[in-house]
Amino acid sequence: MKLTCETRETLQHYKSLINASRREAGLSPLNTTQILDDICTYLKYQNAVYIGGAFIQQAGIKNLNK
Repeated sequence: MKLTCETRETLQHYKSLINASRREAGLSPLNTTQILDDICTYLKYQNAVYIGGAFIQQAGIKNLNK
């Protein structure tokens, strides 16, 4: 997957924040793949998202899990 420099910086920023919080809680750090998986899971459960110029109205959690 090709990511822009800006996207890589953003992911690194959130990775640092997440892992600092996890470290304080005595949890192991997450890698970039795990963080991207969590971001996708978060987006999946939103009522609507705006990605790539498209406004996507979610059908609901029940329909997404089929």
